[in-house]
Amino acid sequence: MLGRERANLRHRRRRSENLIDLTPVIDITFQLLIFFLLTATFQENSSIDVDLARAKNQQKAQKQEAIVVSITQDGKFEIDGTVVESSEMEARLCNAVRQGRDTLHVRADKQSKHEELVQAMDVAKTCGFEKLGILHQN
Repeated sequence: MLGRERANLRHRRRRSENLIDLTPVIDITFQLLIFFLLTATFQENSSIDVDLARAKNQQKAQKQEAIVVSITQDGKFEIDGTVVESSEMEARLCNAVRQGRDTLHVRADKQSKHEELVQAMDVAKTCGFEKLGILHQN
């Protein structure tokens, strides 16, 4: 009987020696996942391509919930990622002011006409935006 118990004990030892402990691998994988999620940079993707003008002033705008109006080189308007006609821009912006959004940022392509920028600023004034910013590239 003693011989059999010793054989079982030796067999158990061999079985436990063959197992690989996956706990450290799982821990490291989880930590890497968290690291990459926290350090990832998120970009605002726009459906239209706008080449921003450069400025020497490095002052950053305060982060807030602003409406972004983009103006392309060929005069197309986009409000918060949605392409709109110039005729419907006023209705959308005034509706946003009624919902409590009072900050407007304008992203105008450096090759766009001055007229479109003035049109967007005029609509912002008409709708009652309290804060207006013109976005540029540093």
